[in-house]
Amino acid sequence: MKKTSRILIAAVILVGTLGLGDAYATNASKATYKQPIEVTGCLQQGPVAKEYLIQDSAGKTWGVNEGDMYINHYVGHTVTVVGDAVRPTADERVEGGAQQYLIARDLAVENKSCRK
Repeated sequence: MKKTSRILIAAVILVGTLGLGDAYATNASKATYKQPIEVTGCLQQGPVAKEYLIQDSAGKTWGVNEGDMYINHYVGHTVTVVGDAVRPTADERVEGGAQQYLIARDLAVENKSCRK
């Protein structure tokens, strides 16, 4: 009787784990990876050091953290910033004034002024 119970328990465990192999074997879709964000607009100094604001053509204000770059030389220039979207911290939400935030990974100067 004990032998039959052990075989039955082993069979139940084996059948229960067969479906898990398929769940872990599937590859994640490439669409699930975050794509870099590209924003073009006038770069302005933000409310705190090493943070900047840029307003895109649709009127959305982005908070830009310079990451590993030094972008303070481009304040007042029209630039295109490419970076990774991030969630704002509690302080950024209160005092930042931006609707979206990103960490800059690349920057291209479009114009040396913000005039159109």
